[in-house]
Amino acid sequence: MKSIYYWSPFISKIATIQAVINSTHSINQYSNKNLFKASIVDAVHEWAEYEGLLKEKKVELIYLNKESSFKSIKGNGFFKSRLLYFYIFFKSFFSLNKLLKKQKPDYLIIHLITSLPLILFCIFKYETKLILRISGLPKMNLLRKIIWYLASKKIYKITCPTDDTYKDLLKYKFLSNKLVVLKDPIINIKNINISKKTHPKLDSKALDIVNNKNFFLSIGRFTRQKNFLFYLECIPEILKINKDLFFLFIGQGEDKKEFLDKAKKLKILDKILLIDYTNNVHFFMSKSKAFVLTSLWEDPGFVLVESGYNNCQVISSDCPNGPIEIIGNDGGYLFKSNSKKNFVDIVKNFLNDSNENRFFKKIVLKKRVKDFTSFQHFLKIKKILN
Repeated sequence: MKSIYYWSPFISKIATIQAVINSTHSINQYSNKNLFKASIVDAVHEWAEYEGLLKEKKVELIYLNKESSFKSIKGNGFFKSRLLYFYIFFKSFFSLNKLLKKQKPDYLIIHLITSLPLILFCIFKYETKLILRISGLPKMNLLRKIIWYLASKKIYKITCPTDDTYKDLLKYKFLSNKLVVLKDPIINIKNINISKKTHPKLDSKALDIVNNKNFFLSIGRFTRQKNFLFYLECIPEILKINKDLFFLFIGQGEDKKEFLDKAKKLKILDKILLIDYTNNVHFFMSKSKAFVLTSLWEDPGFVLVESGYNNCQVISSDCPNGPIEIIGNDGGYLFKSNSKKNFVDIVKNFLNDSNENRFFKKIVLKKRVKDFTSFQHFLKIKKILN
């Protein structure tokens, strides 16, 4: 049996967490004759709240530093996030090295805070094959280029979540022979069907909007990437087209206060509904008039894929790298990234479109996102591991 360890330490709730859980579970679930066993390395006890879920899915957690100060440092903000990155790096440096030397897993798949294992593989020699799993469109700054170049000879494969990212990275010759496309295991059909029938707890205002009003849904952290401030500036114009619309945002992040201040300044606070977090986005997708993605970049955009599978109409920016590839010109409504006029025009086109054309786009998108199921992911990763 080949052992596969996943390294993906996180400091806040992001889509990659579910991708790692789905990936490990798919390997353990679909692997015939016990060919593989996938486990997750817990760096600083960041996986604590997922222990029950992972136990249910029969995914083992391997603890490096169960006694850590992670919870006391944890919080929003630029400074705290950078502090946590450094804390995880230095706290796990020697313990991860010891684990790899002692346990000698066949593969180590790295998702987040990848600099630590990459540097370790540059310094030390292991019997483990290293797989760099790109979780989002990477910014190839000088430091990253240097680390990836130095580690490139030690990397077995680099997996890209979209074809466009694969093409983008081909220009780096020291990476080109390592690259493969591996789409994220975003869709778990059984879980989605259960979630859509489960009603999350909401206050009276939220309950009324979700059950009785037309609303646009957006999900993600309040950061520059998601571009929610841009979206806010367009909402007064959208309300001129349809004054009865509401706008639901699910997420947290360092720009949240600025978001609320701007909504108040624009006098649209009464049209905005915020939910910090939910583990049941599928319920809201099934209720919304459309899912709106205004991001400056995505790769591929987990909630975009989930929306498509939930028969939710999608209005998205044409940012790199996921939306264009997944939606195309026939699976939803694309607008020019960061263009207020084009965004408002596309929303107007959507609101005035025929039911027949909307239905056709839903069908096209749902067929396309089936490439992101857990089973399809397993079939691809099996080829990479063999």
